[in-house]
Amino acid sequence: MTDNELPLFPLDMVLLPARKVPLHIFEDRYQQMIRECLEQKSEFGLLWGTDEQFSDVGCVAKVTKLVTEFPDGRMNIMIEGTSRFRLINRQDIHAYISGVVEKIEDDIEPYDIELGNHLKTLYSKTLKLTIGWTTPPPPTEDLSLISYIVASNLSLPLDQQQNLLEDRSVNSRLKIVSDILESALSHLKEIKRRTRGNGHLA
Repeated sequence: MTDNELPLFPLDMVLLPARKVPLHIFEDRYQQMIRECLEQKSEFGLLWGTDEQFSDVGCVAKVTKLVTEFPDGRMNIMIEGTSRFRLINRQDIHAYISGVVEKIEDDIEPYDIELGNHLKTLYSKTLKLTIGWTTPPPPTEDLSLISYIVASNLSLPLDQQQNLLEDRSVNSRLKIVSDILESALSHLKEIKRRTRGNGHLA
């Protein structure tokens, strides 16, 4: 592998930075890829799509834990998203897909602290209504990551998740996820209002 070559794993999911996901590895080529990552303490890139067609913007994943290794080579692993990348050139020189990639950096802009705090408040209110926590912890103090962490806990369509992944503006991501939470919170409050009293929808 060259310095900017990355093993690639197309899947029908979007991995966001800081998101932790369990994966079951069953294909021989990807078993080889994960073994190499474990042995070399290296990472791979996860892209939304199939082997034939996938997005050119993805997220680098590190294997945080080998949960189970079966006698036939299959594995259950935990991965965590780290940084974003753009695929420059696909390469088919290994058993698995790889590619020349470049890291994606956020735009340089002053963070909207007020908007970040607003998102944290919305997140706390939503958790209180759905889980019943009285003092839910803030997802993170890092405003560049908070939108990803909150979005990972929402059942967003894959295209919305991909748009967030590709968005290079921290403030834009904060606004998008805040708007989603505003809508969800309004819906949850309405359900609670309608079920108050007898426990059944009116």
